[in-house]
Amino acid sequence: MRYVIVALLLIAGPISTSEALVAAAGPRVVFGVDAKAGHRYMQLTERGPVYPTADVTCDGNRRTVTLTRSSNAGDRTVAVYVVPPRISDLMVKSVECRLLLPGREIALARQQIRAAWSTHLATATR
Repeated sequence: MRYVIVALLLIAGPISTSEALVAAAGPRVVFGVDAKAGHRYMQLTERGPVYPTADVTCDGNRRTVTLTRSSNAGDRTVAVYVVPPRISDLMVKSVECRLLLPGREIALARQQIRAAWSTHLATATR
């Protein structure tokens, strides 16, 4: 009987740990380019309110991006912010960027920004 309980704990342990990691992961930020219009955007998925603007600070330069649309996906809110070309250029070239929302700061992954926008920026300027 003791071995059955230990086996159940070993199986249940990783499941609850992975669920806790997903819950603790917080907001998810995705970068992309609108296929029709060619606009660069930033999509924020999280629980909580949607703000009409968000600030992006890159290497000490602070800029504002505006909300394009929002929707609900289950218990989360998906907010899409348009990023103008001069701000996205700044973000691609920067060492560190953060998304600033009221009461919180979200670090933006440099590799993720460059992967989403670098090739589009190169083709847009030609």
